[in-house]
Amino acid sequence: MSDEEYEKRKGTLRDWAKEQKALDPKFNLEKHAKEHQEMVEAMKCQKRGLPLPANFEVIAGKVIRTADKENEGPPPGEESVVGITVGSRCEVQPGNRRGVIMYVGEVEELSGGGHWVGIKFDEPVGKMNGRIKTKVYFDVGDNYGGMVRGKNVACGDFPEADLFDEDSSEEEEEEL
Repeated sequence: MSDEEYEKRKGTLRDWAKEQKALDPKFNLEKHAKEHQEMVEAMKCQKRGLPLPANFEVIAGKVIRTADKENEGPPPGEESVVGITVGSRCEVQPGNRRGVIMYVGEVEELSGGGHWVGIKFDEPVGKMNGRIKTKVYFDVGDNYGGMVRGKNVACGDFPEADLFDEDSSEEEEEEL
């Protein structure tokens, strides 16, 4: 379908995004998609009985986004990454993503400043390759890296997930 034909259609995503932009000039489809994905992750955590990510809470049985307190006050300092060391295995929330810590420290290129933790994920669930702009913080494959705040990282004995672990094989045997 040509761009012209798509533009003429009503009820499309592009049409909806234009309506949102008319209501709020600051509307951004990328930001909306990210916020939606965060809400989906928070609802999954609630359903599984896991702790909710920062800035979410349950009120009257519904998951809601609370005020973003992370952007209030100074950026996270060195105390936010105490006990987090390069080479340690970790699990990152939200999403129970596992990996290895590759970098701990300040990242001037990221908005908000402060201290960050660079992760090499076991699976391609990241949003980067260890580079920000022209600076290389660590080197991993595309979508295997991520920079996250220390509060979202738990260090410990988190082995790589095995697709063929015994839990899944037991379920298959029960189905037979």
